[in-house]
Amino acid sequence: MNTDRRAILSLVATGRITAAEAERLLAAWNDGRETAWILTLSLAFALLGQIHLREVLSIFMHLFNAQIPALAGAVHHAFSPITDLLGGLL
Repeated sequence: MNTDRRAILSLVATGRITAAEAERLLAAWNDGRETAWILTLSLAFALLGQIHLREVLSIFMHLFNAQIPALAGAVHHAFSPITDLLGGLL
């Protein structure tokens, strides 16, 4: 945040923006939002550090093993009118 403020102050010093524009930019910056993002990302990384890879892989394998046969059946059912139209060639 300090680097952003310094950048705004340097823009004022070089004359690229006016003091009123700089004041609006500083007022528009929300420190609370930045703090919330930092806390959220820190919590996410802390939770990711607690996950055991072996458990996650077994969950994904169970999901794939359960969903792939159901997906194949749904695709077969969806294409059955076309198969019937072509005389069972598909």
